[in-house]
Amino acid sequence: MPIVTIPLRHLERLLPVSVGLASVCLTGWLWLHERQGLDARLRTQFESSVRQTTGRIEQRLAAVELMLRGARGLFEASSQFSADDFRRYVNVLTDGTDFAGLQVMAYTPRPPGHADDAPLPIAYVAPYTPANEGAIGRDMHADPLRREAMQQARDAGIAAMTRKIMLLVDEAPSQPGFAMYQALYAKDQPIDSPAARRQALRGWVHVAFRLEALMASLYGEGIPGLALRIYDGSDVTPETLIFDSHPGAEAQAAPRFATLQYIGFPQHNWTLAIRSTPEFEQQRGLGSTRIIAVAGTSLSLLLALLTWQLVTGRSRAFAHAQAMTRELRESEERMRHMAQHDPLTRLPNRALFADRLHSALARARREHTQAGLMFVDLDRFKPVNDAHGHAVGDKLLIAAASRMRECLREADTLARMGGDEFVVLLPHVDTPMDARRVAERILSALSHPFEVDGLQLQISASIGIGLFPDHGEDDVSLMKSADNAMYQAKDVGRACLVFAD
Repeated sequence: MPIVTIPLRHLERLLPVSVGLASVCLTGWLWLHERQGLDARLRTQFESSVRQTTGRIEQRLAAVELMLRGARGLFEASSQFSADDFRRYVNVLTDGTDFAGLQVMAYTPRPPGHADDAPLPIAYVAPYTPANEGAIGRDMHADPLRREAMQQARDAGIAAMTRKIMLLVDEAPSQPGFAMYQALYAKDQPIDSPAARRQALRGWVHVAFRLEALMASLYGEGIPGLALRIYDGSDVTPETLIFDSHPGAEAQAAPRFATLQYIGFPQHNWTLAIRSTPEFEQQRGLGSTRIIAVAGTSLSLLLALLTWQLVTGRSRAFAHAQAMTRELRESEERMRHMAQHDPLTRLPNRALFADRLHSALARARREHTQAGLMFVDLDRFKPVNDAHGHAVGDKLLIAAASRMRECLREADTLARMGGDEFVVLLPHVDTPMDARRVAERILSALSHPFEVDGLQLQISASIGIGLFPDHGEDDVSLMKSADNAMYQAKDVGRACLVFAD
């Protein structure tokens, strides 16, 4: 067989091109891998943000309902409840932030022997402002939507929400208004049926608020990365639109993620249309794919140029080529490390943690063992950050991460998801008690004060725990279960751990 020889001048041209193409292919593979991981992380983050957004609105409306129940208890506990008593009660409740956006709370008595079609004037209002004062004496039965909600509250014995109405204190309905009614009953009378509740009816208390003010009290200038529209009812039409955080967004490109959520009230509901904004990806790691693409392409061109110089320089450049190749490999390793680790705490980031979680669950599924996942959210970190600045906050995060890492085994993974939120992967646990012991060690470690720049700082943590396969048979469902458990831990009172349901 004849031996084919390639002239040296052709080799000098072919080798740099081959090296450049190989490097470009490697860059493309790294970019595609990071892009696929980013898509999964973005969807998980979007779903988590949707849950938080819907949950905050539901919590605020639940707080308003609790306020009405408290007023009902006060009226039913005393037969003599004056306007001053009513205003003091409302003023104490609205002193905090749970009822921001509330326009007015009012009491409407039902006189004995009152006919169903007779007027029902408001008797008490609070807060007592000039605008609210004008609502005293206004007939609640004059508005069919108010009358419908009052009858629902009367017969069901629970709070009932009106549809969109014009508030009594508004001369012109510039913003959608809503009212929530709670029926009051005479004490020591049965209320175990609609007929009995009508017989024992004493009056109503209700709160009125503007939706724009309510949403502003929850989110200020807006929800980061999300656009929210609220529709009154189940029909998503321009006629039922009652709130839009991003007016005129129709001209923008189609959102990457979108979903519909529902908040139910007696006889009707709100529909929440939530979609991601162009800022959503920019805020959540799209830059890592750009870094890989730009840096990888640049390195490919540089490597091809260096190869050409080395080939043409022959032995004179051989030693230099070895040194440069080593530097390029180290640079690629640094880039890979930067793409997979948090720059502040040096812990694994979302991308690396997702890969480890996927591998751990695959192994547990194959070996029929259990794995654990914990969401750890630092309590009281934001006040420290606001009071002492980001430099102190960053040092506190580093110190907290170091303490948590000391509580784990070598095979366990601690990762930072962003802000003051961390996750812990326990690739092998024999019983739920194993995961509980790790969580208790973390809670104990974080309970001791931190000394940062001469300051004594105190924080704690809320931990949600999910177990594979009991609380999720894949990485997405397991993360959802642990995330929900963490929010339950915060609701319980913080500085505690909660297993997923």
